[in-house]
Amino acid sequence: MVHRGAHTAYSPMWLLISVAVGAGMINMYAFYPGIYHHDAWSYVSAVRTGNWSNWQPPLLGVLWVPLQAVWSGPQPMLAMFLLGYWSSFVLIAHAYRDVAGRLLPWLVLVTAVYPLALNFNSVLVKDIAMTVCLLSATGIAAHLLRGHLIYRRSTAAAMWLLIVMGGFLRANAVFALPPLIDLALCAVSRRWRAIGLLKRLVVTGIVSLLFIPGHMIADRYLFRVKDIKPITPLQIFDIGGIAYYSGHDGYKGFLGPDFVAKNRGPGCYTPRHWDNYGWGKCAEVYENLKPKRGEELTVLWLDAMLSEPVAYMQHRLAHTNRFFQFLCRDCQESVYVGRQSDRQREVSFERNPVFDLINWLSFQLSSSPLGPPYVYLLICLSWMCASFGLHRKDVQAITFALTAAGAMYAAAFFVVGVAHEFRYIYPTMLCALMVTPIIVSNIILNKSVAWQFRVGPLALIVAVILFREMAVRFVL
Repeated sequence: MVHRGAHTAYSPMWLLISVAVGAGMINMYAFYPGIYHHDAWSYVSAVRTGNWSNWQPPLLGVLWVPLQAVWSGPQPMLAMFLLGYWSSFVLIAHAYRDVAGRLLPWLVLVTAVYPLALNFNSVLVKDIAMTVCLLSATGIAAHLLRGHLIYRRSTAAAMWLLIVMGGFLRANAVFALPPLIDLALCAVSRRWRAIGLLKRLVVTGIVSLLFIPGHMIADRYLFRVKDIKPITPLQIFDIGGIAYYSGHDGYKGFLGPDFVAKNRGPGCYTPRHWDNYGWGKCAEVYENLKPKRGEELTVLWLDAMLSEPVAYMQHRLAHTNRFFQFLCRDCQESVYVGRQSDRQREVSFERNPVFDLINWLSFQLSSSPLGPPYVYLLICLSWMCASFGLHRKDVQAITFALTAAGAMYAAAFFVVGVAHEFRYIYPTMLCALMVTPIIVSNIILNKSVAWQFRVGPLALIVAVILFREMAVRFVL
């Protein structure tokens, strides 16, 4: 690790920050005062009424408390979200300086204006908060690893705090954490860097799993919120899917003798999401199962999976295919975000020309071959393989961490996915965007790199997209 200091001849930090501040101001104007998504409003409602639960991660609600004292509205949280978003891009961009000339950091920063990324960064929900925390921590780790920052306890503390916050802002952050924790440890410990990558990932994977009981302990003793078993939607969705594909009642008659037939009717099971059981035409399922939440429902869930493994796999594959919008027609999801929760009457969002442009471009992208969520998982997986062709080990470590985190986070939806919204792929999208300039400049356009790293990953991306487009347009 070479300490080069804060000032170099390459892409000064202050210039990147200046451009990011200007872009952030335009970003704020486009989405002002911030989007009170229904999940976001539930945090504010909890803050004001004191009616806390762990249906949504309590940490984001806690962060709302002092902000509401400053301004009774979404504006302070919007400012924090945008600060985290643009800071993460500046940090990652600046960490890549002196790798491939002066242009590379600017290319990384330019990816921040990708319309679909901008489109969701002002929706004040846990997915975006988790993403900007983890990527800001990654940016600090990247600077420490590359020697652009001299190690200080305060810097390392900020990095670890952001990682812990990201882990507690969304439960399934656990799947993205192993490569990011590994990068953070590499940034502060030479001994850790000397260990093989596979061993490091196994250890950090085990460490990441501690966030699962950590959530339970924090909810009970730190945040002191009512435990309403947030795993319940997954359990209900899985049992309903198993019943749909197997024809057997996983609830063992608890919901009535006609559950299997009703479950197959319109308005009940769909691989798109669990929502019909929560507040759709089959909302009584969730209501009736409230007494069974916890151990009893968990036993039913595990028993259904073990009894009908084929049906379980059919259900999970159907949902995964639907979520990633892969081999399906008419499964494109809306990317429009300009609606406030109908449960609040305090603020309104007025569309403006910048928002309309971002919205239009986002729709065009989402309708294109590059738009479906599977593309961002595909890019992360491909660039993760390509990253091993990078000659500089520190640059390789940063790029691998970002792509592996994005891929692992998205792949986990095969097991834990219950919904369809585009925002769930957001961390994977940003990871794919951030590393694309480094892969293109240092791998694909670098003739000194082995051909399998230059051609293979790019060929995989092109082949899968072409296969999907041909299948959707001419076969399905």
